[in-house]
Amino acid sequence: MTIDGIINAIPLAAIAINRDEHLICANEKAVKILGSPMLNNHFIHSIRYPDIVEAIENVFATSQAQTVVWRASRHSLDVFYDVTVSLIDHDIALVSFEDRTAFEQGRQVRRDFVTNVSHELKTPLTSIIGFLETLETVAKDDPEARTRFLQMMKQEAYRMNRLVSDLLSLNHIENNVHTRPTDLIDLTAILRLTLENLGPVLARNGNEALFDAPTKSVMIQGDADQLRQVFSNLIENAMKYGGPDKAIKISLGEIMNQPLLRADGVAVDVTDTGPGISHVHLARLTERFYRIDSHRSRQVGGTGLGLSIVKHIITRHRGRLSIKSEIGQG
Repeated sequence: MTIDGIINAIPLAAIAINRDEHLICANEKAVKILGSPMLNNHFIHSIRYPDIVEAIENVFATSQAQTVVWRASRHSLDVFYDVTVSLIDHDIALVSFEDRTAFEQGRQVRRDFVTNVSHELKTPLTSIIGFLETLETVAKDDPEARTRFLQMMKQEAYRMNRLVSDLLSLNHIENNVHTRPTDLIDLTAILRLTLENLGPVLARNGNEALFDAPTKSVMIQGDADQLRQVFSNLIENAMKYGGPDKAIKISLGEIMNQPLLRADGVAVDVTDTGPGISHVHLARLTERFYRIDSHRSRQVGGTGLGLSIVKHIITRHRGRLSIKSEIGQG
């Protein structure tokens, strides 16, 4: 097989360079990455990344294959490639480019996740340590101060417990996200039960829940416990961020030929009349630990994981989560 035949048969982007360091062949995938390589010219005209240049020179000098990571830029986005250089005969170096962007993005997500969890746990732990030190010194003989600090410590401990519970819940959901629920459940009954369970909390906050649903049962395949978790989270968010003494509307309806689902389905809408959210935040609301106002979110007991959990549960049910908001309109 000719060099051209070998290069074009490779499923990755690939080029061939001869011992004179001239680029002699490039397949279509390589053209998309490198632009229009200058064939029969020194490869430096087409490849300028120092680590790749050095790898090519080393392979010709030692005959030992080398792999380097190339961080390129495409349309203002970082793209990562594993670039492997090896000899396919004594005089020809094969340079292949394997896209590893998804791997690098996943690694960055994991790094960010560890950083965020560490920060979220460190904040309440620092507070508890501070309260303990105060109780050991200036407040040790002050019953009123001791009671106040113990109450604060309890709140911080509850906050850590909520965070750990949400992390465990998210991990469980992610592990099962590709397993579609098969139980036949009554969505109307689940929503009514959710509202009944949240009744005391809504009453304390002065919120009125306005529920609109068909008189008949709406049956779907789903996980009842997970859907209760979804509806509880959405209604609690409407209560926390919509404000006290405001109405919260919950509607359930059947929809036909839904474009996003490419099928018939059901829609559950939870609507509040709070201050609303700027459009710049909407796309990121389901990211782990993303908060518009970190201080306010922590004040109302948010862990920053609620909507991420909601999104994963809905994805497991082969549904779609849509968040719409405008400043001043909830």
